[in-house]
Amino acid sequence: MKKKFMVLILLCVLIFTGCGEGGEENNNFSVSGEVEQSQGENHVLTLSMRVPETLNPLRNREETVDTILKLIYQPLIAFDETGKPCPSVAESWSFSEDGRTLSLQLRSDITWQNGATLTADDVAFSIETIQAAEVDSVYKKVLDYISSYHKTGQYSIDISFYTPYSKNLAALEFPVISAAYYQGQTDPKSEVNLTPRGSGPYAMESYSVASEMILTANPSYVGQKPAIETISVRTTGGAETDVFAFNQGMTDVLVTDAGDAGRYADEGAVGVYQFTSNQYDFIGFNFQRDLFQDKNMRQAVAYALPKTAIYDNVYLQYANLTNTPVSPSSWLYEENVAPFEYDSSMAATLLKNVGWTDKNGDGRLEKDGENGQEQLQVTILANQENGARRQIATKLGDELILLGFDVSLDILPFVEYQEKFINGDFDLVVGGWQMSPVTNLYDFFGTNGSLNYIGYQDEQLDALLLAANEAVGEGATLLAYSSLQKRIAEELPYISIAFRNKAMLTSARVGGEIIPTEDDIFNSIAGWTYGSEKE
Repeated sequence: MKKKFMVLILLCVLIFTGCGEGGEENNNFSVSGEVEQSQGENHVLTLSMRVPETLNPLRNREETVDTILKLIYQPLIAFDETGKPCPSVAESWSFSEDGRTLSLQLRSDITWQNGATLTADDVAFSIETIQAAEVDSVYKKVLDYISSYHKTGQYSIDISFYTPYSKNLAALEFPVISAAYYQGQTDPKSEVNLTPRGSGPYAMESYSVASEMILTANPSYVGQKPAIETISVRTTGGAETDVFAFNQGMTDVLVTDAGDAGRYADEGAVGVYQFTSNQYDFIGFNFQRDLFQDKNMRQAVAYALPKTAIYDNVYLQYANLTNTPVSPSSWLYEENVAPFEYDSSMAATLLKNVGWTDKNGDGRLEKDGENGQEQLQVTILANQENGARRQIATKLGDELILLGFDVSLDILPFVEYQEKFINGDFDLVVGGWQMSPVTNLYDFFGTNGSLNYIGYQDEQLDALLLAANEAVGEGATLLAYSSLQKRIAEELPYISIAFRNKAMLTSARVGGEIIPTEDDIFNSIAGWTYGSEKE
């Protein structure tokens, strides 16, 4: 089944899917025998991907294929493990005064595998290829940001954007392909489109359709030369097959949720390398309820959330706790914000200060209102397929009950959960968003934000959201996001909980410097080593 690779360029999409959902897959492993027998024992790194429709990275529509093609092609601009842009094909760049046009200077020493030099013609052709690609191709969303381009020299090009936006650079992580090689090749299944020719650390030596691809280190690559000379990429039918292949020692790498990593420890996994995913979990307030218009009430709930216990017992420490909707691993993360660490005494004090007391001694809090005595009642919404959300809702509910709340848990199938969340039919909601490098936080917290299902409105935050979006340059962007996160943490439209971790598992044969990222799991592959399996 084809999957859209939405991590790089996609605006955030709400995670409504529950655990265990999805269709059946073909569980056949398409290659038999050990590739080391033909390539030399203990010298071949074995990876996996789905059967590719095409090996042209800009026409490809499959996530795992894109991951492998990143070994063959270089992006226009790369990003480090903190999400900060860094040189790749482009060695330097600068914005115009209005922030809409980026002038890029390309490296002049990059060559394609046939010895031809990579130039601005190739960058322009790559953009044109994306324009002609299928609507669900991996890099199609690039065109949501790029409005035009203009070559200014053999190794320079200007790229213009529709609007000035602090995250526009993230749209330039697309791989650059050769104009001369791909010109006129419109059929994704043509011989050229199934025979990649790039400028990255590896080159394709051979490919057996629906079976195996052999990559070897590219001698003309201008970056750090890989220590591993040969890679075998085997085609698999799906995620379950990937697990089977890794457990049977047929492949050397498996990427999974970090919480699942432990169960593979006895199945051949020796190296476990955690990295922060883009999955952000939170508690949301319904601002259509007068109860949560009072910031003291929101703060009381925040102090009642046992985040450390959730980190230990729900995430099993496979997460990064956060106080803002920006990943703690990001260069934009602001640490100096109000943390609201668990403090039930502070929560009780805040409730008392705004008039909630146990007037009749029944263990529940009441308050005199316009229509007489009101009871402190809340419903917590979560979806039943997601075990972590269920546990978080339960733990928060238990703490609120101890404080004197009357709590109901609304644990529903995700379709019903989705409907209630979108329609604002909840008091508190345990939710999650799949963030991306081009996340527009205005969508979640802006007065007219398309994903602002909590109904939050704040003119000052609106101004800070727009300022963060329009910031141009590293210093201005860092400052704008700092101010924005401080306001979000102070006002508490959400209680930020954590960004979940993923893990790269490696066999005993793999070592070296392994630093996977959500954006590129083979980010550090030049520093990997491969040797004999330990006894």
